[in-house]
Formats: sequence, C-alpha cells, structure tokens
Amino acid sequence: MRDIFIFEVQLISMAESDLSSIRIQSNLRPLDVRRDLPVVADLIEECFASTMDPDGQEYLRQMRRAANDETFLRWAPRVVDQASLPISGFVWEEEGKVVANLSLIPLRKDGQRVYLIANVAVTPSFRRRGIARALTQAALGHVRARGSTAAWLQVRADNEPAYHLYQTLGFIERARRTTWMSPVSNITCEKDPAIDITFRRAVDWRLQSNWLGRVYPPEVSWNLPLSLRSLSPAIFNELVHFFAVDRIQHWVARKDHTPIGFLTWESSHSYTDNLWLAPQPDNEDAAIRALLPLARSNYPSSRLVSLNYPAGRAIDPIKSCGFTPHQTLAWMEVKFK
Repeated sequence: MRDIFIFEVQLISMAESDLSSIRIQSNLRPLDVRRDLPVVADLIEECFASTMDPDGQEYLRQMRRAANDETFLRWAPRVVDQASLPISGFVWEEEGKVVANLSLIPLRKDGQRVYLIANVAVTPSFRRRGIARALTQAALGHVRARGSTAAWLQVRADNEPAYHLYQTLGFIERARRTTWMSPVSNITCEKDPAIDITFRRAVDWRLQSNWLGRVYPPEVSWNLPLSLRSLSPAIFNELVHFFAVDRIQHWVARKDHTPIGFLTWESSHSYTDNLWLAPQPDNEDAAIRALLPLARSNYPSSRLVSLNYPAGRAIDPIKSCGFTPHQTLAWMEVKFK
C-alpha cells in the first residue's frame, strides 16, 4: 500500500464539508504493516477481549507472529488485496499513538471482489468523537476506488450505536444470524417416537440441498465454511467419507418414511466443529429435536459443536437440545454503482 493516500472519490453519505475535513485530517492514515500490526493486535484485544473466542485469540496470535516475520513483512505489501490477514486498512493516531483501527479483508462473492470491514476498534477513552465514522468513510472510499462491487461487515445485534452508525453510512442489513454452541455431551431431548433417524442416502441429496439453500441463502453462505459440493454424495466424496468417517456425517429424520429434516456434522480446524441443519419448514421444531442430539451422542468428545442459524428461529427446540446462543450478528452490505 502506498504511504500517502489521497481521497479523490466521493464517499458515501458524506457532505462536502465532511470530505474536506477528512482530506486534511492528519490523524487518519493507512495501516503500515511493518510498524502497526503489534499495536493493532493489542488494540483489538483491548476492545474485544470480553467477547473474543478461541478463534479470535488465534487470529491475534497470527497477527503477532506475522509482525515478527521478516519474510512476511517483505511480501505483504505486494499481496495486500489477496491476503486474509488484516494487512490493509486504516488507523487513527493521537500524539503518535494508534488509538483506533479498521481492517479491510478482500474476499470473493459470486466471482466478484468484495471487502469485509472488520476490527473497527477505538480505545474507550477516544470513543464518541466520530473516529469510527471517519475510519469507515475512508474504508468505503478505498474500496470503491479499487473497483469493488460491495463492502460487507458483521456487527453484533446488541451493539445498537455501531449498527446505527453503519446505517447512516449506507449499509443495509442482509441477514441476521445466531451462532449456537453446545458444550455438553450425551444430550437427550424429547423426540417424537414416530420419527426415525437414518444415515442420508444419495437420493436424499436433492431435497437436502434445497432445504440447505433456505437456511443458508447466498447472502450468508458465501462467507461461511459451507461447501455444498463437499456435502454432495458424489462418488469422490463418498469414498473420502468412507475412509474418513471422523470428518463428516449426514443424518436424515423421517416421519412416515418421508424426510422432515437433515443434519450434517463436519469437523473443522476451528475450535468448534460445524453443524449444517436443513429442516422441512413445516416440521422445523420436530426435526431439530430429533436431529441435534446426534451431534453429541455420536461424538462425545471434548470439542464443541456450533450451529449457525437464522436469528429468532427455533429458539426453544435448539435450547432444549443443550445449545446456548454464542452471539447474534447482523450482516450488512453497501453496494457501489
């Protein structure tokens, strides 16, 4: 990234007076990978420690390792628009100290480059001064100048000030998702005795993929570790699953010999394994109560399992199966013409 960034693009939701103030604002500058990564890691930890999970902690460790890796620091500026680490973005300085940060992470969606705005962190004593707004406006200008089709972000649903800020900058909510986790093994919950559980068959895939598309629509599936191709009963996948049964399993709940829901358990490199739930809309509660206990009773290990599901849906049956809500995020997008 160039050391000097000139704002010549009309930023979304900015009056001309605001734009002028950003142009001359010496506090805001692009992230400098070589000197800022350790400071930014400390800032993110300070601001999000209370909500940070093991994946977030590993993310910080990767940042700190990268900051001490001379090889990484040499090539990082050349791949700033390809790397998933936060090596692109903006910081805010006060008296030579970084007090706020915004990261830009390039991603692909429907074959188009989009950017995820992340790690918007402001030291508590510097909040309510418009710093987060200025950082976000700078990020939108940068993304738009790069020819990207859109910018996305995820904000905690209970963070109303941040949610409102992004709304005023043109972001529109596209989805609201809750991540549920189960720390308990050998779960049992009340199941309809008329429901039978079997392993999925190849002929079930068409119906399962259709129901998965309802629960995980394109607005969210592009940024989840969900690959319909890897879940399909293709011959190669079936061979892989046969020799690696500890990596993925599929179940189907049937009532009167008719499928009413599907569940896939998939191992991951994260601190939780993933569950992909696809119930028939008219039998959502019954399918959940029958299927979710399988994820733990069949794999009673020390690992957690997590379920990403539309916020506000099936709360009681999911809770009854031993799952607790970890967080609810609003997925927001702003598109560029």
